[in-house]
Amino acid sequence: MQKTSCNVEALHEMADTLWYVRLKPEQPVDFNAGQYLLVVMADDDKRPFSIANKPLENGEIELHIGASADNTYAMQVLKRMQEQGQIEVQLPAGKAYLRESRHPVILMAGGTGFAYTRSILQQMLADGLHKPVFIYWGVRHEDHLYAHDELATWAAEHKELTYVPVVQHGGEQWQGRGGLVHEAIMEDFPSLTGYDIYVAGRFEMAGVAREAFKEKGVDAERLFGDAYEFI
Repeated sequence: MQKTSCNVEALHEMADTLWYVRLKPEQPVDFNAGQYLLVVMADDDKRPFSIANKPLENGEIELHIGASADNTYAMQVLKRMQEQGQIEVQLPAGKAYLRESRHPVILMAGGTGFAYTRSILQQMLADGLHKPVFIYWGVRHEDHLYAHDELATWAAEHKELTYVPVVQHGGEQWQGRGGLVHEAIMEDFPSLTGYDIYVAGRFEMAGVAREAFKEKGVDAERLFGDAYEFI
């Protein structure tokens, strides 16, 4: 992996406990859509975060970081970015990057796992959509759908793209899907045979989804997620 220092070009809160970060590497970097980087806090402390954009000509990298006062793992990273204006990273990491395929695609994200699916979707849009793509984004509360307008716009512009937000604890004004995101996919697809499925979110969610999707005939070789390297 390549190690480089990055200038922090932008850092702000998108929603409660959700932060947007834009980094400018000091030297050109290369990665595939769907890979992640490691923030180097120390030689023996490297923290993974999904890259939220496709590879860009200007080399910039976007991160979407979930962080709260009781999540020191992420808050320490944000604090260093704020105080120093720079951060050292290693990349690329991860084997669950976008594959070339003629199969229809399902992107499933939980919370800030959306960053991973956004990178893949951006790349697919740039390459041109020529097959059905479904993106399911599950969050606990509707105000965590921080990219809702962006996804709704993309779906309106591309007939091949379907966007389904799923809110676990929707308020009285929420008119969309409720419950768990993997269950929404189970409800909508009689069979998952022949689909490429990309999954990002908490390890527990990824594990439950894998077992559930087996019941729908998913091909294990077409189910991608960095979590599956560890569980």
